[in-house]
Amino acid sequence: MNCINNLNRTPIPSDVFMASVRLYYRMGKNDYYETLFRKDEAFLSQRLAQAEAYSFFKCFFAQDNKIPESRLRTLQLDSSVAKTKGEVLYKNILQIFQTIHNKEAQKFHLNVTEIVDLARILYGGYLSSEKIQYQKIERHRHSLVSTELTSKRELLEEMIAKVEEHKKQKSVETIYLYLNFMIDFLHMDLFRFDDATPLGMIIFYVMVMQDGVLATRYVSFFESLLVHIEEFKGLLEKTRFGWSEGFSELMPLHRFILKHYHDLYGLLAERARDYDYESNLEISKSDYIVNTIDKLPEVFSKEDIRLRHPLISDSTINRTLQR
Repeated sequence: MNCINNLNRTPIPSDVFMASVRLYYRMGKNDYYETLFRKDEAFLSQRLAQAEAYSFFKCFFAQDNKIPESRLRTLQLDSSVAKTKGEVLYKNILQIFQTIHNKEAQKFHLNVTEIVDLARILYGGYLSSEKIQYQKIERHRHSLVSTELTSKRELLEEMIAKVEEHKKQKSVETIYLYLNFMIDFLHMDLFRFDDATPLGMIIFYVMVMQDGVLATRYVSFFESLLVHIEEFKGLLEKTRFGWSEGFSELMPLHRFILKHYHDLYGLLAERARDYDYESNLEISKSDYIVNTIDKLPEVFSKEDIRLRHPLISDSTINRTLQR
């Protein structure tokens, strides 16, 4: 937990401080967005969960689990059945994001039990149950052959307690606090499976959203991240250097994350403008799509329409195309 232990000793560059201030200024419109989208919130949440699951899978698992695009679309249906381990993993991811974006679901709480439960949902049917457990560490050597093993769960509990203390004292900005937690979480080798990055990213994503960065309730975090995934992974790798000595290179990643959230709020402002405009149209949504089709090239795809009208349902698009 080297990052969390050194939080109070780490200077924040002025550009990072100002980027945080500007982000909180944009968060001032959270209430406006919640009111604007309330009528279609269930539909928007469903679409967003699908977009997040698809892009999250592409970011972290697609290289080792080749699934055709058409099959990924089919697996989004509740009636579909997974046939391979990769498909099981994708259905698990979809379930996680559907739960995150379901307002009726209970909030995620940062504790060791919910973290391991999240790991079991993510990797259930994909990894063995033995893999989805906390690592053991050697704590005391009683003799040349006798040692006492303890779980890294205890180290995680200590780190979470420190995070909660910082939150209680309001001594560290929220995104920076959870980013430090995530870096420690990734580098502490807590679990028996190889890479904790996907699990750490879900925890970071949901905790930041629950603490007020609401852009990710309406626009896709991982869809945008997918465009810059190699840069992001490179910045994550940089945080390993010096981590064991307590000097992790975290600021480049922090700048990246702040810019990412800025961009999401910019995209949300555009979506809100389009949504407000479409909601007050005197013509029907179907006629609006027809108007868009007239402006598209002679050969186009349904995805071209979705990109221009992300808030209009597939059923409306299909009816319009049939007409």
